[in-house]
Amino acid sequence: MPSIIQQSFSVSLRAMRFFFLYPPDKHKTLYRICTHVMYFVFIVPFPSLQFLNLVLQENLDFSQIADNVFLLAEIMCFLPKLYPFLGNSERIKKCIHYFDGAFFEVVRTEHEEILKQCMKMCRGTAILFLVAVTGAYISWSTRPISWKNHIFPVDLWMPYDVKTAPVTYIVGTYLYILAAAAYGAYTSGVIDPLIAGLAYQATSQIKILKHKLQFLSEHIIDEVGKNTKLDAKGLNKLMFVTEYEHCFSQMAFSQFVAAIIVICVSCLQLTLVDLLSLDCLAMVMYLITMLSEIYLYCYFGTLLYEESNTITDAIYLGKWYEYDVKCRKALILLMERAKKPMLVKCGHKIVDMSLDTFSMAVIIVILINSSGHASQRHRLINSSGHAITTLQID
Repeated sequence: MPSIIQQSFSVSLRAMRFFFLYPPDKHKTLYRICTHVMYFVFIVPFPSLQFLNLVLQENLDFSQIADNVFLLAEIMCFLPKLYPFLGNSERIKKCIHYFDGAFFEVVRTEHEEILKQCMKMCRGTAILFLVAVTGAYISWSTRPISWKNHIFPVDLWMPYDVKTAPVTYIVGTYLYILAAAAYGAYTSGVIDPLIAGLAYQATSQIKILKHKLQFLSEHIIDEVGKNTKLDAKGLNKLMFVTEYEHCFSQMAFSQFVAAIIVICVSCLQLTLVDLLSLDCLAMVMYLITMLSEIYLYCYFGTLLYEESNTITDAIYLGKWYEYDVKCRKALILLMERAKKPMLVKCGHKIVDMSLDTFSMAVIIVILINSSGHASQRHRLINSSGHAITTLQID
């Protein structure tokens, strides 16, 4: 029977195997070679060529700069986001399967229902993200249809003249751009719901723990029969948040930074394109996708924090007054430890994965776009005034 993690993240794990981000049990050397090849072929050259185009090309107008920065920020985020899989894939795999251990097995119907709800949420989120990524990818890859004087969906520096190059060069370059964009988009689209879903798995385990603590006397018989041994080494393995932050902190932080930049530029670009054009549709879909990515991290991080913050309430609601002195002292120690809830941080303890962070990010985006729009209006007013003065002189 598939484990809890396999049932919850079946879609994400299949995609990660396809993109060589999930190490197999055999042929690990070949896997690492394929992982490095995919990373240095599809992830590294793409932003490098786009950055060269931004630096070397002359006479770029404001809309071209905004468009390049928009895509460059998102593509650059793939570099630190996928880099941990090059040398830390085994530890990431162990963290993914953290809750498959014997210690987290459930025997009661109430606990099974909690896990079923969690698995349903994780599967639904992964499928929803894949659908959103597919829509954004298709709308982006078909940009040349409505993008005048452009052959590719993105501006890249090329060692040949695009206007006079052979058709084989154009087709090969276009296929490479599509493949590189697909690799970055779909790997990000399966990793984000996986990371957020693991936080929700931890939330579900805390729900089960709270139920056990509240009805401790009823669970004693079930727990005694499990014979689960916890030595000092086993207790270290139960530090989920520490392991979670070590494996996924860099990925989450890079996504936060890129999302804020992309959302700011997307909102700015919406003021420059026709509302009935395909470019506007692509910007809206991409904006929704980026907001959903950071919201997913923040929402499940908040659920974990709030659920762990109510462990003391579950203990107090139990029949602790019927226990002996030794058990009550143990519960007091547990309540003291539970006063420090689980707060997941990313970027080396810089950013909290919480809805407060999401609200702050949205406020930053609004302020940046408001100042950008104000400066743009100021430039338009100055240019209009200069034109009127010139006409009056003439």
